[in-house]
Amino acid sequence: MTAMTDTTSTPAAAGPTPARHTWVLPLALILSVLAFATTGGVFWYMQMRMQDLEVQLARRIGQFDTSSQEARAAAKEARASIENVVARIGALETKALETQNQQLALEAVYQDLARSQDERLLADIEQTLLLADQQLQMAGNVRAALLGLDAAEQRLARMKKPQFERLREAIAHDAARLKLLPAADVQGINARLDILLGKVDQLKLEIEPEAAVPPAEPAATGPVGWMGGLGREVWTEIKQLVRIRRLDNPSIELLAPSQIYFLHENLKLRLLSGRLAVLQRDEATFRADMAAARQWVARYFRRNDELSIAVAKDLKSLEAMPVALQNADLRESIKVLRSLAKKEG
Repeated sequence: MTAMTDTTSTPAAAGPTPARHTWVLPLALILSVLAFATTGGVFWYMQMRMQDLEVQLARRIGQFDTSSQEARAAAKEARASIENVVARIGALETKALETQNQQLALEAVYQDLARSQDERLLADIEQTLLLADQQLQMAGNVRAALLGLDAAEQRLARMKKPQFERLREAIAHDAARLKLLPAADVQGINARLDILLGKVDQLKLEIEPEAAVPPAEPAATGPVGWMGGLGREVWTEIKQLVRIRRLDNPSIELLAPSQIYFLHENLKLRLLSGRLAVLQRDEATFRADMAAARQWVARYFRRNDELSIAVAKDLKSLEAMPVALQNADLRESIKVLRSLAKKEG
């Protein structure tokens, strides 16, 4: 029943009324005008906004072009600066290479000069050491050798080069060894030989006759004729021609007067040879000379004469005296120096 009631009432309500149609159309027209005006305003606003955007975009593009041109100019200047810098760097590298080459050349020249200086120094020191060694071997002059070693050591000390320290140590070792050697009394031996040389001519031979005592003239007993005086003189001369002497040593050789002279001279030569051997520190030759001189004195000269006895005693004493220097050389210093010279060469 309710449904039927609703159906019967609907047609009456659905029918349009004249008042409603009168105001709906103007309202729709107003709304359309408003919508069109709004759309036009929005369109106009969008157009104005687009124009502003275009203006701003054009301004920005202009600024960008200006900035781009400035950037290109700056890049060009930077490129030019870089090229200039690269060119300068190339020039500097060339100069640096030339400088390096010059430095290498200077270093090579310096090394050659230093090597030449070291070689000259070693040559000078070698000459000094050889002279000092000759003084030791030929003259036994320890003082001169020490002076040479000291000069070489001082010169090496002034150079202050570590490669020469081994040579300095060798020189110092040889100098210390020479200072500990026993010194021979060269001056005393030479003085004693000089005294013996002066006594050689005073030695008397075993066969040499003693000084004849002049016979006493007989006392005159009366007048003597010239025949008696002549007879006495002849008898005196005859007695002087023949002399009879007793010799304790029958092996004594008879010498002519010229041989007696040469005997004295040969004895002097033996003593002089001994002096030279002392200066050369030749102990074997010195002992041989002293022994030969002593044998000659005992063989040819008077054994009971005080001078002969004193000379023989001095010769025997000299024969026992040390002359040579043991281990007096500079072999260690010279060996080290030559090894250094070989390395430098």
